[in-house]
Amino acid sequence: MRIYLSELNEDNWLETANLSVSEKQKDVFPIPNVYWLGISRYEEHTTLYAIVLDKIIVGLIGLGYDEDGVSGFINPLMIDEKYQGNQYAKQAMDIAIHILKTVYHVTKINLGHRKTNIAAGKLYEKLGFEIVGEDEQDYFRTKNL
Repeated sequence: MRIYLSELNEDNWLETANLSVSEKQKDVFPIPNVYWLGISRYEEHTTLYAIVLDKIIVGLIGLGYDEDGVSGFINPLMIDEKYQGNQYAKQAMDIAIHILKTVYHVTKINLGHRKTNIAAGKLYEKLGFEIVGEDEQDYFRTKNL
């Protein structure tokens, strides 16, 4: 089954906000989804999407223009603990990249992830995102389209 993205709205925001990674994964994905709802509206102006399989919400992904107003970014990307390991993150990323390229008309996409999030790092490498910087806890990656 393929997934699709549905922009958050009054019908799906609460279910999406209640998704979570496992307790063990909270070290690498420490921010709860409800936080992303607030930050998307008042700081980063991210468009958030529920990641949907059939009619089941399995995750959350956000995208928008980066601070330069020209590049795109993807943040956050999370799959609920019950649905991990099924390639839903890759499918969601493929869709997000397509949206950023065709709707936002960006030629570069930026993202970041915790250094300890090995699964995210492998996914982003597979999708062509290269490390362009780092700090104590995060890698910063870019993909040119």
